[in-house]
Amino acid sequence: MSLTIEDIKKFFGDTEEKIEPEVEILFELRSVLKDRSKEFENRIIPKETEDIIKQEFLQKKIREKVEACKNCSLVFADCHTNKVPGEGCLLTPLMLIGEAPGFDEDRLGRPFVGKAGQLLTRVLNKSKIDRKRVYITNIIKCRPPNNRNPFPKEISACKDIIEMEIELIKPKVIIALGATALKFFKEGGSITRDRGKWLLYKDKIPVMPTFHPAYLLRQQGKHLVRTKWEVWEDFQAAIQRCKELEPNYPFFINENDIQCDA
Repeated sequence: MSLTIEDIKKFFGDTEEKIEPEVEILFELRSVLKDRSKEFENRIIPKETEDIIKQEFLQKKIREKVEACKNCSLVFADCHTNKVPGEGCLLTPLMLIGEAPGFDEDRLGRPFVGKAGQLLTRVLNKSKIDRKRVYITNIIKCRPPNNRNPFPKEISACKDIIEMEIELIKPKVIIALGATALKFFKEGGSITRDRGKWLLYKDKIPVMPTFHPAYLLRQQGKHLVRTKWEVWEDFQAAIQRCKELEPNYPFFINENDIQCDA
């Protein structure tokens, strides 16, 4: 027997003060899958088809949440062109969270498409991971003026969205890129002190903090070599942990599709 949110409220006497948006979304997804099963004469929907339906539905809900947000002044800033929701596979065990959109991301409405994003793609590809097979997002979805660090009130304004993304995707491992992402998971955290050290999100999801790709692009000489090595080690630790927790997940479909010079 399939129950709706309203059925459950009635069944339990409508005692809930608040039902979290992600819970409502997951119930709605169940209804969508049930309706689509009629196209298969009420037989089980093929897994590949079900995965496509889930991805399209969840991506739509995340985009709607992002587009509706007017919780801080960044949406009205002169530098603002597009909000930037996360992108990638929503059924992935690996989620990467950065800080904020930059110039290129704001212009295109996609995360990590500038020089830092190209570096991130190379790191993933060298690790034999297609970036389309992971989910990539930022703590805040609008570009701060002059690419400054987000203010605490701006991070707070976007908190519901990033929490919803994590709850809907349910990653096995999260890589936190940069100080802003780290501080979302550890108040008062220092990226130079805490990178490479495992954290836990809500006591269940392992989080690996590491330097943001943009930080690497600013380094020179011996410090650059050392920082590259540290980031590589952090990524490999996170990927290995992810593969242990989800050993059958295909991080790439066809190795020939991976372009290491992206």
